[in-house]
Amino acid sequence: MSVWTGIKSLFSSDNVIEKVSSGIDAVWYTDQEKAGNFQWLLKLYEPYKIAQRLLAVIFCVPYALAFLITFVASFFISVQAQMALLSGDIATIVGIVVAFYFGGGAVEGVIKKIKSRVDNG
Repeated sequence: MSVWTGIKSLFSSDNVIEKVSSGIDAVWYTDQEKAGNFQWLLKLYEPYKIAQRLLAVIFCVPYALAFLITFVASFFISVQAQMALLSGDIATIVGIVVAFYFGGGAVEGVIKKIKSRVDNG
């Protein structure tokens, strides 16, 4: 009986040493593990990006087109009713969608900047 087998038999299970070594390995967070976790995070982020783009296309493009048509029509006719519609509830919705679309990137940028300041001292 070798020393290794004796140590294994000292513990009731052969997996104890493997579990201890994997636990010790888990203490250090390597760059490879960070990259793997970041890839996993990107997969979770995909539905959010699709929702952002879909909402932007559904609301912002027609709003911009209606605003452009109203602007052009303002040279020929009175557009008070159209301006009231464009500055009402639809403007609030489009503002929220634009904040949702650009806000994610802005928040990420702020977080990265703060994190880099903390890491650099």
